[in-house]
Amino acid sequence: MQSTPSLVDPANLILYSVALDQLTLTDGLAGYGDETDPLLPVGELTRLLEMEVDVRPPEGRIIGRVGEARRALVVDLKTGTARDGPREVKLAPDDVAVTATEIFIKASTLQQLLPLELKVDPAGLAIMIVAKESLPIQARQERAARIRDLGVGRSITDTESLIVDRPYGLIGWPGFDIQVASGVQSEDPQTPLRYDVRTAADLLYGNFQGYIGSDETGSPSSARAVFERRSLRGGLLGPLKARVVAVGDVFTPTLSLGPRGVGGRGFMLSTVPLDHTNVFNRVDLRGELPIGYDVELYINDVLRSGQNTPAEGRYEFLNVPLSPGVNVVRIVTYGPRGERSEQTRIINVGGGMLRRGEVQFELGAVQQNRDVIVFARPDGSPRTDVRGYRAVTSVNYGLTQSLTLSAGAALLPLAEDKYRMVYNAGFRTSLFGFATQVDAAADDRGAYGGFLGVAGDVAGASVVLRHAEFRRGFLDENGPGFELTRPTRRRTELSADATLDLRQRLIPISGRLSRYQYEDGTTTYLGSLRGSSSIGSFLVSSGFEYEHTESATSTIQRLTGYLAASTFRDYAWQIRATIDYDILPEFAARTLAITADRDITPTWAVRVGVGQPLDDFDATNLVVASVHRLKIGDLALQGEYNNSDQSYRLGAQLSFGLNNVPGEGYRMTRSGPGSGGSVLFHAFMDDNGNGAYDEGEAPVKDVVLEGGLSRAKTGADGKAFISGVGAGPTSRLAVNLEQLENPLVKTPPTTLDLRPRPGATLTVDYPMQPTGDVVVKLLLRRPDGQTVGLAAARLVLSDDKGRTYEAGTEFDGTAVFSQVPVGSYRVELEPDQAKRLRMRLAAPLTAVVKNDGGFGTDVQGEVVFESRTQEQAPAAEDLSPQSDQVNN
Repeated sequence: MQSTPSLVDPANLILYSVALDQLTLTDGLAGYGDETDPLLPVGELTRLLEMEVDVRPPEGRIIGRVGEARRALVVDLKTGTARDGPREVKLAPDDVAVTATEIFIKASTLQQLLPLELKVDPAGLAIMIVAKESLPIQARQERAARIRDLGVGRSITDTESLIVDRPYGLIGWPGFDIQVASGVQSEDPQTPLRYDVRTAADLLYGNFQGYIGSDETGSPSSARAVFERRSLRGGLLGPLKARVVAVGDVFTPTLSLGPRGVGGRGFMLSTVPLDHTNVFNRVDLRGELPIGYDVELYINDVLRSGQNTPAEGRYEFLNVPLSPGVNVVRIVTYGPRGERSEQTRIINVGGGMLRRGEVQFELGAVQQNRDVIVFARPDGSPRTDVRGYRAVTSVNYGLTQSLTLSAGAALLPLAEDKYRMVYNAGFRTSLFGFATQVDAAADDRGAYGGFLGVAGDVAGASVVLRHAEFRRGFLDENGPGFELTRPTRRRTELSADATLDLRQRLIPISGRLSRYQYEDGTTTYLGSLRGSSSIGSFLVSSGFEYEHTESATSTIQRLTGYLAASTFRDYAWQIRATIDYDILPEFAARTLAITADRDITPTWAVRVGVGQPLDDFDATNLVVASVHRLKIGDLALQGEYNNSDQSYRLGAQLSFGLNNVPGEGYRMTRSGPGSGGSVLFHAFMDDNGNGAYDEGEAPVKDVVLEGGLSRAKTGADGKAFISGVGAGPTSRLAVNLEQLENPLVKTPPTTLDLRPRPGATLTVDYPMQPTGDVVVKLLLRRPDGQTVGLAAARLVLSDDKGRTYEAGTEFDGTAVFSQVPVGSYRVELEPDQAKRLRMRLAAPLTAVVKNDGGFGTDVQGEVVFESRTQEQAPAAEDLSPQSDQVNN
């Protein structure tokens, strides 16, 4: 009988929290229909449970393997049938529903197909999963528990990461990053001198960060200072539960209508989770950018922007839109010596709805565009940017699970002594399965505006629509090209992010369309389309940018494109190439830039670069550099020549860091300690298994750390120092064990989940235990004297330290214990099973795992069933499905 699945009704969307073994797997599983027996997404649910299930909506099929016996799961919507192994389940038409990317099945039916029970609580909008068989996620948690038995002294959230944190101190030894550059050039000043100094340290149970930079004459021109404290869990300021508090050079919050984030000297605090934001907000990404460095911004593997000229010693990517869901933000930095580092942030973008009763707020007040330390301009000219005091605050409150109220207020300077008050109010909710935000704003001069935002999945793409209307000269700073003398009348923005599958090649793409209309009648249309993919040994990115501006006096239309490619970090030659071209008003290639870096020896590298305007072949720019990694830092010797005006530049740049390494004092390092966190990693053989280093335990060399500004490898003392691990809320390092002489070791997780901060060194003790595999074979002697393997018997390995490992025998009586630490173990029958079946070992068994990188001794033993008559013996033999097989 053929079944015709229904379509989900967005109006019946219900969001459930899902828990297994008192562990919350998600707070937002989408269900539809009857709240007591909802239609649940099979693909999403089985992914949460890490089950091997493949959902194919276009084919109307679900296939996979479930249960400990790996039974075949097949669901065919065309015939209305489903099978869990040999068992068939009939599907009624209203039991299933299909969308373009998911198949939904009623909870009552789904629990017949999967080895679990779904307890739905309609009042609490919760689903409790009770496993009937061990699920993959439970097996993973059991492995995590065994790793915790190593006692590494750190929190483990899963088997893939080891959380490493350090409490704030009263006062800490500061870290420094210092860069000094000088040389000769054809332009003034003919003997330039420039320096950047960054420093950071714990101070008064917070973190101080400072910067001072000079112009090309060596005179200080800019400086920053900020005192900050962060808490991922919101443990600051007592009942306020703030997550960030900062004083010094800070930035104010942003409102959906009116003020954008602006810097100055002042203070700010926030209770908003550090890596969460509202899908209708835009984010500002800032960080340190030393002299001679380039930086690129990737959002979900799509190149969004780049910058090679620091603004007061840092990069700034402003008003960056994100997509609903999890956004992987990568900041890729390229150094003048061929360095390539990546800082990755995972930003969860939601609809802005809070739990019932939850409150989040932000507050910032600054003296706008004025730093804590101010230097006069070399030419004595006054600054033209708007000064004055700026204060912005916003509050969000979860009225119900599906409705969040928001309000905000701001004091904005128009000139040194003129101000405007702006007030915002609105709500966030979900309508027909789409996140929705509505805001209204007004100022104290009678101007007003409104905002509507809608976000959700459309045809497999994450889509966000924003529209705002303004009247009577309301000043909205969030649009491009904002000017006080030219207020915005309306702005509309549409973004879409998706992944294309072209001949089994996944290509993430990102599209943007915008329309801005101003009070003076000017209208601007902006559009962009970007995509990235790996082709061979290159990461290739391409995109188009469109602009069309109409005013009373002119019309401007321009369409440009670019193509960029770079080799991956592990390749000998680090090559980057970019070509920019115009399509409208006429097609023309504009510029070509290529840089190539190569490490000749571990301490010497070279760089060659060429920049070529494609409309003027006489304006070639050549760069050649020789980089020397000295004990006191990195010395770069560089020559540059431009053929268009015969200008040249010869220079030298010395870059180094100063860091107080625990137990060693100050040492010169690669740049990084003054602008980000550092890690002192110590790998050792944990002979007694207590998870801590004890005198006499051997160090482990050749453990590789990856993820900072450069790779680091443990030396003969088992230690490695790595700097430049970032200054964000979290960062990660990967531990690579491939170069170990004996890779058969049990270790903590090989991903370090760091909580870095500038100037602080995180100490990681990494206990390692050599392991081996133990093979035990149990035999049962039949009355005729022959032996057969005893299947389904439970065995336990145990030692005098209390460590235990369990395994079951297979059809041939063999049990394999994997990754057992070095030592001597007793081999015993699992007590409950042995007592129930009245069986024992004929003789004591011992297994020994040696530190030789191989297998432990194979053990073979015989099982005896006590007080069994000959007629009862076959009952014991039922444990062996291969009882007629002789095992020698």
